[in-house]
Amino acid sequence: MTETPAPSRPTRSCAPVEHRLTALSGHHPAHVLACWGLVSLLPGAALRFEGDWAVPVLVWDGDAEVLARIAAEALVAGTWDLGNRSLRGIETTVPSRTDANRLSRAAWESSREAGALAAADVVQTFDLSASSKPVGRAEADIPVRAAALTLLSGRSRTAKSVQDTWLLLDVKEPEAARAAAEVEIARLLGGRLHVVEAKPGLRFSANRPTPRVTSGSEKCDVHPLIDLLAFCGQLLLQPAQRPLTSSASRKEFTWVLNPVPLTAPAIVDIHESPPERLPWPRWSSPIRVTGGSAKVSFLAPAKEERTGNTRGGSRA
Repeated sequence: MTETPAPSRPTRSCAPVEHRLTALSGHHPAHVLACWGLVSLLPGAALRFEGDWAVPVLVWDGDAEVLARIAAEALVAGTWDLGNRSLRGIETTVPSRTDANRLSRAAWESSREAGALAAADVVQTFDLSASSKPVGRAEADIPVRAAALTLLSGRSRTAKSVQDTWLLLDVKEPEAARAAAEVEIARLLGGRLHVVEAKPGLRFSANRPTPRVTSGSEKCDVHPLIDLLAFCGQLLLQPAQRPLTSSASRKEFTWVLNPVPLTAPAIVDIHESPPERLPWPRWSSPIRVTGGSAKVSFLAPAKEERTGNTRGGSRA
């Protein structure tokens, strides 16, 4: 088992600094998730979107160098080697109720020790609200449902998919992962993204995400950093997305582009309990599932609900 030390305390400047993430757009579902994930790694950070392209603006009281270092440490601490840590023994995206309860119990016990319920946890990658079979069945142990927003390719499990994404950055140890993540986050702050051709694992950031349904050999362009940050952003949300239509089978990922800075908790509040008649556009991206030999979920193009127009969005 590889130990991953906790992130060091941030060294921060006195005045807030605005970091424009020009390589990303608030109209792209994966980019939205990645922005939320980055905010969650930086204590006290806030986020807003500006202009027609909805460029994310991250506000934090630290310069680019400090931001990249602190975010990289937190990213590795939260996502490295999950198979030997918080997801030890979980070999599927639909664990048994016994294993799911074990994860849930561990999260609550950890929260009691910390004195407060954790805002995000890898347990969020499972839908613990229900089981995939009726409770009255004779089986002693039944699986929970798969989380709608965990966009895993094929039958890959969460821990393996996340670690495979780290491998796309050519790292095999946590120290190397921290160094690589720091470089990639600095590159993002400078308006660039690292692209790798690979089989998509987490599918959040694939530029050409035709779901693989046959041989599983197809490759596409992937942004590893965006996948990892989007995974962190997913942990801020409840895994069972609400149906927004009369059909309960049609799930959608929704968000708003608020004209004022939002903290991560505020973003989650608006997502989970949206106020009526929002004075700013509300966006949605249907979660689609492709059947066949591999069940693959993906996000459709983002749409602005107020006008019904498709604005720049992309599958992710």
